[in-house]
Amino acid sequence: MVLVVTGPIASGKSTLARAIACELRARGTKAAAVELDLIYEMLDHARAPKTDVATWAQARRMAARLTTALLAEGVAVVVEGEFLTAAERAEFTDALTPEVEPRFITLSLSYELAMQRASSDPTRGLSRDPVFLRRHYEETAQTVREAPPTDLALDTGAMGVADSARVTADWASSD
Repeated sequence: MVLVVTGPIASGKSTLARAIACELRARGTKAAAVELDLIYEMLDHARAPKTDVATWAQARRMAARLTTALLAEGVAVVVEGEFLTAAERAEFTDALTPEVEPRFITLSLSYELAMQRASSDPTRGLSRDPVFLRRHYEETAQTVREAPPTDLALDTGAMGVADSARVTADWASSD
C-alpha cells in the first residue's frame, strides 16, 4: 500500500501522513510516513527557502526509491509533499516499480486557516510570509479543485486529523 498525501502549504500534509501511518499500525499494518521536505533538506543543506525545482524533482524520485525499499520490507508507505500537478506526480510514480500503484489524497484548506497554522508554527520559514502564502494558494487553487477523480479529497479545515486518518485508512482498504 502506498498513499500519497498532497495539498497546498500548511494544509496538514505532514500531520495527516503521520496520523494515517499510526491508524494503519493500529489496524495491524506496518506503516511508515515519508516526508518530502526532509528529503529535500537532505539534498540541500543550505537551509535557504526550498524553491529549487530540480531539488524538488530529485526529492520526489528519492522518495519513490525509499518507498520501494520500505515496501520490500513489508511496510505500507504514506508519503507526503507537494504532488499536485501531473508532472510532480510523475516525478514520483515514474521512479516506482511498475507494479506499485499509489493512491493520492488531496487536501484543501482556506488561505485564512493556512495562514493561522503557518503563523503559529515557529518551525516554518517562508510559508509564514502572508504574501508568499497567498500567492501559493492562488497558484494552486485550481489544481486542488481539479484533482483527479480517483483522489480522495479532504478539507482539513472541516475535518479533524483523527477523523481524516480513519476515513483515509478505510478508503485505502476498500479495494
